[in-house]
Amino acid sequence: MDSYLVSIVKDDNVERQVRKAIELIGGMNQYVKPGCRVLMKPNMTGPAPYTKGVTTNPAVLDALMKLAWEAGAARVDVGDGTGSIHIGSIEVMERCGIGEVARKNRGEMVDLNLGETVDVPVINGFILESVKVNKKYFDYDVIVNIPVLKTHFITEVSLGIKNMKGCIPPVEKRRFHDIGVNKAVADLGAVIAAGLTVMDGTVAGEGLGPKEGRPVNFKTVLAGGNTLAVDMVSAEIMGFEPMEIEHIHLAAKHHIGPAEPSQIQIQGESIANIKRKFQRAVPSVPPGENAQVLNYQACSGCMGCAAITISRLHDMGFFEKIPDIHMKLIIGTKVPDENFGENAFLIGNCTKSPARRNGNVPWIAGCAPSALDTANEILSCYGLDEHPDV
Repeated sequence: MDSYLVSIVKDDNVERQVRKAIELIGGMNQYVKPGCRVLMKPNMTGPAPYTKGVTTNPAVLDALMKLAWEAGAARVDVGDGTGSIHIGSIEVMERCGIGEVARKNRGEMVDLNLGETVDVPVINGFILESVKVNKKYFDYDVIVNIPVLKTHFITEVSLGIKNMKGCIPPVEKRRFHDIGVNKAVADLGAVIAAGLTVMDGTVAGEGLGPKEGRPVNFKTVLAGGNTLAVDMVSAEIMGFEPMEIEHIHLAAKHHIGPAEPSQIQIQGESIANIKRKFQRAVPSVPPGENAQVLNYQACSGCMGCAAITISRLHDMGFFEKIPDIHMKLIIGTKVPDENFGENAFLIGNCTKSPARRNGNVPWIAGCAPSALDTANEILSCYGLDEHPDV
């Protein structure tokens, strides 16, 4: 039976803890060989500082870039494809302090939302037959995956496997939401992989992630050569049962890492000493009379989408511009056949049939839809060009 090493280090000094985490799994020379082209893949959800538990801590990236150069790398760049497509990945990296670190360490910034793609077949996929991956991903010998330890309203947790979604173009990101994110993320994990995963739990996120959650000053870094193994340990540290997380369970069935957590060997701190029960991403609708959610037995994914959509519309001043609006977001598997009137929106694939019966009500597809895409579609319906700055 294979054994997978995962290190856990808790420390106040980020560079020291990153170096220790890598040392405990064999040192950077195990992963970056002399002459390697290395791509650092942080988590750039949107222009939110790492102190909110949303994006990668620049200090973690800084330590890893130094280690890669010390191991003899020929090139060390930084790349991601942000979900905030209207802002752009490079601008998001600049706002989050990643650009400064990249330049300091002689690295270029790469926007993985832009450029040519390669269609990669998925063997025995759960939902995908193939997936488009940015061609630049294949320009590198080693990918160092640097996700943030946080919860997510669709996938329960957003960790290493899900962070690789930043290597696919926006059209594929949207498709994942259309067909089912959990299965699609598991299939993605079967076709593209990082050579090293370093989980940034310096400031983690709990609650309604990936953006609306609450920061946790966790001061913890995990590292391992197998992303699935790191994800399993990370989920357990957060108080989840790893094999009950759908995309982790499905990824294990792809045989891309441990079949179960018992195959993982922990170095450094024990899980028991670090473990903390993270608040789950249970959505609640922001207070106010401008919008309501009509929930007809919806899953947590669509509940989260509706709540976050309203929050983001509040943030960008939508309800101040149209103060008398009474918006209705309709979700669920049992939506009745009735006329919902003006300012109503049907959200999610399960409402497709009611959307046909109520042709005057806009329908937003997805399983679950991206909250950002949903907010933008609603803006378009009112002829507004502004976008939530997320």
